[in-house]
Amino acid sequence: MHNVCASVIYLGKIELRWCHKCNLPVLGKTCGICGGETEEVKLTPPGDVRPAFSFDIELCRKVIEEQFGDAVLPEVVLLNDVPSIDKMDEVIFNGKVAGALQYDVEEKKFRFIPRVWFAAMIKPAKGFVVADKGAVSPILNGSSLLAPGVIDASPEIKRGDEVIVLSPEKEVIAVGKAYMGSEEMVESKHGMAVKIRWKGIEKEEEIGNRTWEDVIEANRGIISKKVSKSVNFIRNTIENNDLPAAVSFSGGKDSLATLFLVLDAGYRLPIFFINTGLEFEETVNYVHEVARKLNLELIEESAGDIFWKAIDFFGPSAKDYRWCCKTCKLGPTTRLIKKNFPDGVLSFIGQRRYESEQRAKKGSIWKNPWVSGQLGASPVQNWTALHIWLYIFIKSKEYGIKWNELYEHGFSRIGCWLCPASDMAEFEFKRHKDWGKFENKLKKFAYRHNLPEEWIYRGLWRWRHPPKWEKERYEVTEKREYKIEGNEERIENFLKIIGDVKKVDEREYEVDGIRIHLGKGIKASEKESLVKDVVYKAINCVGCGVCMAKCPQDAISIIDGKAYIGNECMHCLKCMEECPVIVFR
Repeated sequence: MHNVCASVIYLGKIELRWCHKCNLPVLGKTCGICGGETEEVKLTPPGDVRPAFSFDIELCRKVIEEQFGDAVLPEVVLLNDVPSIDKMDEVIFNGKVAGALQYDVEEKKFRFIPRVWFAAMIKPAKGFVVADKGAVSPILNGSSLLAPGVIDASPEIKRGDEVIVLSPEKEVIAVGKAYMGSEEMVESKHGMAVKIRWKGIEKEEEIGNRTWEDVIEANRGIISKKVSKSVNFIRNTIENNDLPAAVSFSGGKDSLATLFLVLDAGYRLPIFFINTGLEFEETVNYVHEVARKLNLELIEESAGDIFWKAIDFFGPSAKDYRWCCKTCKLGPTTRLIKKNFPDGVLSFIGQRRYESEQRAKKGSIWKNPWVSGQLGASPVQNWTALHIWLYIFIKSKEYGIKWNELYEHGFSRIGCWLCPASDMAEFEFKRHKDWGKFENKLKKFAYRHNLPEEWIYRGLWRWRHPPKWEKERYEVTEKREYKIEGNEERIENFLKIIGDVKKVDEREYEVDGIRIHLGKGIKASEKESLVKDVVYKAINCVGCGVCMAKCPQDAISIIDGKAYIGNECMHCLKCMEECPVIVFR
């Protein structure tokens, strides 16, 4: 869900290996079934592979069938999320990459990019190009296929299609991208017909009949060691920190594995859930179901409709403009901790190094700089997604708890339904009931900033600054005016942030020797920039509660959906540091 055209990212050792004797994926050097040595699987980093569910396999099969003809896929298939403009997964079985399933944002559909060995198994009925005898050797030596070397092509091929290149004897020799339509390929006397991606002659392989139960057995000892280490981490962390403990539960796979590990460690901790107001209904129901089935205390805090109140002010959230995380997640988290854990909390969180560079650098124990009182600890920091899933497959039977059903509908991670970090493909998998409401907000924003229709439908709203791969440049600049009239009472309250407030006249104040006049504009005898920021914050407060986390005096509360500065304020200005209204100004 974070894919962009970027350099390869290494977030940790690629753990995936393969036992070719048992034809099974193994996360260690020795197979747990036959005891034989395993071999490394060549993947695109970061290599955080996950199981393909039935939905994924059927999607892949349908796409292959549409492009090339019938294809058979085994039960045990792995997917590896790789950098691309949108969703793209390497498809892995038989110990190697069979191809890649890529979503085309322009055409709003998936395409399959096969490797040579799997193309040989497909025996294409369409999507093939036949090279003449003289072109075979140059292709196998690294050349692309030129039009004069084409003797036949299936009639439906269009420029840009993925194709399988055959010898005159109908043997697969390469796969690549068509640079001409089929008719032009056959008739043209010059030009490139197919840009070759992969080449070679490989023998046909058999599809294995292994099951996920076999995968579990091949990895049981490896998972057991991983669990033992994480359980010890949980016990030591609780013993060494004099704080009440809880499990941060989002409804996703990593937090589920973390919850199981805490239970395995012998603790029945409360779980807390932050409802951002943008959760899938399935996720909210799932969180409550888990708490009920395990008979655990559920502490829940909701952001309510803050997102919908704030979007008109901030504009759509974006990958490089994530105001929503602060307003809809960090604010409610602060409120939950202040209400339920006033002296602080040790929070076990399902965070993994393979998710992002930021999380790879964070370590297993950290203090959240935006949420005071929270000490975060991750027992799965060094687990890959496959470690997580195999552990869940094992423990779900023991605890009678399955995973969030959304994983079986194409999602690789679970989050807010309109998260800008999502791929456009995922928005196609499942349209939320409020998608139309959000799209109307996008249309109004696009109209206001003279943005083209493509800005919405190609998903460019997910960036405030256009990504490097985007040819069309667009500029989003916003000038927000101060609206002092009607906000005088709030402004007077917020001026406490600077110092003791004395009202001199209807629109004039003195704050620790600073003369402040509120007219059509704002004038201050000194520190005018700070005064303007405080007034701006007062007028545009969305009531997210982030400032509450930064206040060491507990001088800030939320009243009627807005922050209120109490008399305990010591004017330290900490509340200004991460206020979304200021940060995303």
